[in-house]
Amino acid sequence: MSEAATGADFESFVLETIEAFSRLARVEAGDPHSAEDAVQDVYLNMYRRWATISVQEGSLTAYGRTAVKRAVIDQFRRNKRMVAVPVHELPETESGIGIPEAAYEMIREGIGELVASLPERQREVITLCVLQDLSPAVVAQRLQIKEESVKRYIKAAANNLKKSINEHSEEATA
Repeated sequence: MSEAATGADFESFVLETIEAFSRLARVEAGDPHSAEDAVQDVYLNMYRRWATISVQEGSLTAYGRTAVKRAVIDQFRRNKRMVAVPVHELPETESGIGIPEAAYEMIREGIGELVASLPERQREVITLCVLQDLSPAVVAQRLQIKEESVKRYIKAAANNLKKSINEHSEEATA
């Protein structure tokens, strides 16, 4: 049997049995995602051994049903060994430019008026990187400049923003 005939033969077997195997796996596993994984594992293993199992006596469908049941049992055993550890506190995430999420939200809230005072290119870069949370690589591509330039604009904008914040804080205390 040629490789093309083997593939077509296996494909027709899959089309005939997919609904029955999926239904059996859902009944056995109880979880549709685990059931789908079990059926896919069975088809993968059967395809690898198709030349051997297709010439043996017996029903390929019965072979597949048994394999699905065993795959579900194997998944259950694997999952049983996994220990779920509850997380009391979620780790702090970072934005695309490496700023902790909490600080990022504070910056976004009060940055509008400060960003308006920046030069045009710095304002564009800060708007895209900080306000829209895009990576410097994406911003560089969008603005058609080098990624290093984007990083320099971010640094310059950060320095300008620091100066503006210091000036505002001096005015507020005076």
